[in-house]
Amino acid sequence: MDMEGSILNLNSFRETKQLQGEKNAVQLYTLAGDYTERTANIREKVRAKHLFRKTLGLSPEAAFTALQNGVFQNWFLFDYKTIQGSTMFSLFLKNNSRQLSEPDLIQGALFLTSAMEPIRVKKFDRNVITAVGAEHESSFQMRHMDGDLPDMSAGEWFFIRKIPIQMFDIAMGPILPIKDKVTVDRMLEAYSEAKLKFPELTWRAFLKTNVLYFLFRE
Repeated sequence: MDMEGSILNLNSFRETKQLQGEKNAVQLYTLAGDYTERTANIREKVRAKHLFRKTLGLSPEAAFTALQNGVFQNWFLFDYKTIQGSTMFSLFLKNNSRQLSEPDLIQGALFLTSAMEPIRVKKFDRNVITAVGAEHESSFQMRHMDGDLPDMSAGEWFFIRKIPIQMFDIAMGPILPIKDKVTVDRMLEAYSEAKLKFPELTWRAFLKTNVLYFLFRE
């Protein structure tokens, strides 16, 4: 087999593994969402919505917009800590460990550490974006669980939650536009201040507990 054929076969193999990984990630995300909807009691849901509204500065009686509701459901699954101190996704993994495959559990561990994070678009096409994170300017390529990405322009900032697959990361859940880079600057400043008090604090750990303060800000 010539070199060109070998490269084509390798690329085909990588794309097949990418699509399989994306399919598995979406299935796991859906199963976890269904589990949360079935098992989260009313007290937890009321508590979570109260905290979400309070942190975002929303009126206690305010109805969520479609985007706010999507962000809430995503946050409630991955970041909200229950009264017992666990996330709903960690409870899903724990209570379904015997039914999940080893690849599911490995991918689940990536979900556990994921966070809504600010990213800047460098290049955009319909299916893939090249972007950089706020803290480290290393590039990555990303696709979305629903296929086509929303319109994005180079230089724009967005909040996304992503996990690595093979060639591309995959964004899970809503993609939230950041209207002003000042929001990102404030996040980085708050992180730097927190690091002075807690030197071992990582950017991802900071995001897991603090990103909600910065969502939907003007």
